[in-house]
Amino acid sequence: MYIALEGIDTAGKSTQIELLKKEFENAVFIKEPGFTKFGEKLREIIFHDEITKKAELFLFLADRAETVEKVIKPNYNKLIISDRSVISGIAYAMEFFDFDLLVNLNRFATDGIFPNFVFILTLDEETLKSRLSQKEHDNIEKRGIKYLLNIQQNMIDTCNRLEIPYQLIPANSTIEAINFRIKKVISEFV
Repeated sequence: MYIALEGIDTAGKSTQIELLKKEFENAVFIKEPGFTKFGEKLREIIFHDEITKKAELFLFLADRAETVEKVIKPNYNKLIISDRSVISGIAYAMEFFDFDLLVNLNRFATDGIFPNFVFILTLDEETLKSRLSQKEHDNIEKRGIKYLLNIQQNMIDTCNRLEIPYQLIPANSTIEAINFRIKKVISEFV
């Protein structure tokens, strides 16, 4: 079972992943971008260098291809929980590129391996503003509140269009409440 936690920046995905690691000790945990050694280098470029949108797209695809080949495929019979996935990859890129093109590129990069289930942690505008004001912004966050809220809707649209089951969870709930909901669903799958 391949499960992805999605959400825009500051939604709390990483916090939830850390809690899930304690609960599902035999699961394989990954993150995009930057899980492999190669991916770490790509992550640095994506978030800190000035590159074109097309170059950014291809770096994300290269990272995803490497993670699928080296981690997801060899562990596909186990529970895999990912901090981001092809869903956010498409959602962020569809602000600049055609949806069908993105799906085809991602199918090629992943050999058609997409998550079986997705949790989307959703933020309202006020909570997003508050959380972003408390941190330094990377290249993606510098694109602004409106951009990030569009991405959040794109994640939902991507799941719908790809017919991938998902659950929306308000990210302004308590950490414990969010964790309870996620654990409950994962436990039903495993």
